[in-house]
Amino acid sequence: MVNPFTNDISFSSVLKAIENMIPADLMKNFEGIYVGEFEDFNKKDRPFNAVFKDGAIYVSNDQDDSEDLIDDIIHEISHSIEEEEELNDIIYGDAALESEFLAKRRSLYHLLDKPTINMGYYLNPEYDEEFDKHIYNDLGYNYIRNVSSGLFYSPYAITSLKEYWANGFENYLLGDPFKLRDLSPVLYKKVAAVLNTEKEDY
Repeated sequence: MVNPFTNDISFSSVLKAIENMIPADLMKNFEGIYVGEFEDFNKKDRPFNAVFKDGAIYVSNDQDDSEDLIDDIIHEISHSIEEEEELNDIIYGDAALESEFLAKRRSLYHLLDKPTINMGYYLNPEYDEEFDKHIYNDLGYNYIRNVSSGLFYSPYAITSLKEYWANGFENYLLGDPFKLRDLSPVLYKKVAAVLNTEKEDY
């Protein structure tokens, strides 16, 4: 731990909770979890609480509570999973997840009152800073949340294909998996395949 938490959080309890949710063989693609204040959290126009970088997970010491910290770490673990070739192939190999994601992006574009950039940005599955600013600053998450509620689990899932995956992974474990299944059936199946499990039906 580089810097202490600003709130009363038991790091050991958080790690134990995560270990109970995620199989050990899915947590071998990062060398450690570092807590503190890091420059990467302030490099863009909006703040970030966590990042997976250079084989390690970095999380902010300024967390609302244990649940907030668990959410951040699980999100970054999902990015570390992408680093393993076999799992990356399960997630992206057949291009089904990308097809689902881009179809949703295309639908979102036509639902917007005022898209401030052209359709081409919506059809690029990779992270693009201009598109990120468009969603976060120009349109705003409150507006996007209302418009995209029938397409994406949350606004952040719109950011890129990789964030679509990570958002699905965390909400399969921490959110409403059945909502995820109904909104994004391919994403749901990919997470279930990686975790080698599937939530029981209603």
